[in-house]
Amino acid sequence: MNIEKIKYFIDLVECRNFTDTAHKNYVSQTTISQQIASLEKEFDIQLIDRKKIPVEPTEAGWIFYHDAVMIWKQYQLMREKMKNFVKYNTLILHIEYAGVMDIQSLLPLITDFKEMYPNMNMELNKVLLKDLSDYLQKGLYDIAVSFDSEFEGKTDIVTETLAQGNYCAVVGDRHPLAHCEKITVQELYQYPLIMLDPSVIGTSYHKMLQRSEEDGYQPIIARTADDVESELFYILTEGLIGFFPENYQFENHQNKLRIIPIESSRHCYKIVMASMKENGNPAVKLFRKALHIRKANTL
Repeated sequence: MNIEKIKYFIDLVECRNFTDTAHKNYVSQTTISQQIASLEKEFDIQLIDRKKIPVEPTEAGWIFYHDAVMIWKQYQLMREKMKNFVKYNTLILHIEYAGVMDIQSLLPLITDFKEMYPNMNMELNKVLLKDLSDYLQKGLYDIAVSFDSEFEGKTDIVTETLAQGNYCAVVGDRHPLAHCEKITVQELYQYPLIMLDPSVIGTSYHKMLQRSEEDGYQPIIARTADDVESELFYILTEGLIGFFPENYQFENHQNKLRIIPIESSRHCYKIVMASMKENGNPAVKLFRKALHIRKANTL
């Protein structure tokens, strides 16, 4: 199968008409139509519903689209690696992360690594927390940095700890608990909570629920949010309680927020560096080596 067919199909799904897809790829509309028809013939199934305006994928087309995006990303990654090696005769390390805490944990190691290997190229990309392990397993990235819960049970992934600590309750300055220096789990679960949506944070959502049950309580989750900014908005405007790592850096609204430790709670976190056991990129081995040296020097 010609890889360009994959690209045409992805663009058609995203542009939602043949004309714009043709313009985007500097080819004729006939070419796009022929290539999509060729894909459908190859897989013996209709992928695009041409009767709808704008056009959209069939049910099979959506399945094909999600896999096609992965294949195209892998192809682009391979091209980038080869181009980089031919031009600079050096390696490139692709790193994915999900949030600010990940970057804060990773930066000291990156500094050490660049000093040890100044010619090593690194690419950093932010992805949804729920996609981290999947993208790692599919080879889109060499290293993933995030909460350990996202890699639990994945026997083909190896992890190493970068940072760890406890979660705190975060409330607005008008919340009934705002004056407290610390709170008990009993006080915590008396009030409605907000969490990031499971479609965004994946396994971490269910891990938080599990820890709440281990504390002996059923949390009152009044809202879920798609991002941290929305979560903070509802904490301030609706008097909800959020969970944040104790060292989380709030760029805005810091004077309006109160970060309160939770006594005897099982809500803790660990940020890890994850990679595939069988990753063939030599840069991954060197990156792990830099981490071990840093750990040894800080003991």
